[in-house]
Amino acid sequence: MSYIDKTATIRPVTHPDSSSDELPEAQDMLANLRFRLHDGTESDVQKLALAFVDVAGMDRVPTEQRPEIYAGLNATLRSISLDGQSAGRLAHDRYAVVHAPDNGRDIDAEIRAIGENKGVPLTSKSGNSPLGSDPASALRAMRFAIEACLREDNLENPEAHFAEALQRTLRDAERFRNIVRDRDFELHYQPIVDLKTRTVHHHEALSRFPRSTSPGPAIRMAEELALIESFDRTVAEMAINRLNRPENASLNVAVNVSGASLSNDSYVSALLAMTADTPQTRNRLLIEVTETAALADIGSANRRLTALKNAGVRICIDDFGVGSASFDYLRGLNADIVKIDGSLVRGLTDNSRHRTMIAHLVELCRSLDMVTVAEMVETESEAITLHSLGVTHGQGWLFGKAEPEPRTQINTPSSRRKGAMDSWG
Repeated sequence: MSYIDKTATIRPVTHPDSSSDELPEAQDMLANLRFRLHDGTESDVQKLALAFVDVAGMDRVPTEQRPEIYAGLNATLRSISLDGQSAGRLAHDRYAVVHAPDNGRDIDAEIRAIGENKGVPLTSKSGNSPLGSDPASALRAMRFAIEACLREDNLENPEAHFAEALQRTLRDAERFRNIVRDRDFELHYQPIVDLKTRTVHHHEALSRFPRSTSPGPAIRMAEELALIESFDRTVAEMAINRLNRPENASLNVAVNVSGASLSNDSYVSALLAMTADTPQTRNRLLIEVTETAALADIGSANRRLTALKNAGVRICIDDFGVGSASFDYLRGLNADIVKIDGSLVRGLTDNSRHRTMIAHLVELCRSLDMVTVAEMVETESEAITLHSLGVTHGQGWLFGKAEPEPRTQINTPSSRRKGAMDSWG
């Protein structure tokens, strides 16, 4: 069961009246700039500002003149931006530009001049929001705050709305850091069941935050603001501590890991260190690789996961079928289990296309010696259909919700050996 969606890739935004050199979407511009800052190519930048630019009057420009004017507008915004690549488009004739606050440029005057040169009364209204002295952190928060503004579809007075969203993002980030530092969250455990015997095979550890904080948005923010690695390590530590309790000697647990946490060796090193004194615990641990923050280098991630697998940890590809990278993961990761996304399971009994897709996936996984788990199994008919298609395991409310104490007994019409726990074998 994954966290949420993926980080954006760089893609140009083509204006219907623009001919060339289109600006990227603002979110992608910020992601690209953040990447370059992280690489150190802009490490001398100490202060940043974000300007929102509204251009008015393009509706009065003759159609044949618009491509040339847009080209001039794009070029001007790029030249004002921090490095010539830090301008992006938010919406129709609304832009975001990251720039040095003391560059001496008058954005509104330069845009008016573009119109005057063509005899068109263009006007511009811009406003700046300073971003402080930590460029990389500021850019992460900027991108997340801009996306929040766009999701809320409220672009009136964008400077004030962005400033509010940015401050909210920074407050939420600090709160998330404190929650992880203080272990101020719980793990609840949802059973994964053998569809043939209806015995509990293992449990997935799912985070539950205090004060009804939804884990999805919090984890998405953590991925965007580079806070997810410490969270993933903490979840693994809490799950391992649970496995090491004497009363849990037969418990097997799966934990999620974001693709972002597999971008370096620290997560794997930490996990092996946590289990160094109890190496037998590794045989009862499963790592579910989510596609929320897509793996930038599948080969390197596979090398790290293989180190865990060689130590006895099982590897699962999570939410298969929902993301564009699913087959890349299947091809590139040395995994033991594939978890079929709930979107393919929902309404399965009435959807022949989904049944066909799952049947082919099961056959492919069987040929690769991989186990299949179906998510979001909610009805007995879905469980029976999945078993008939060859899916070996199921997870969902039919078998039990996530609970603070791992449930070893399920109550469904086909339950046979109540209280039993299957091993990984």
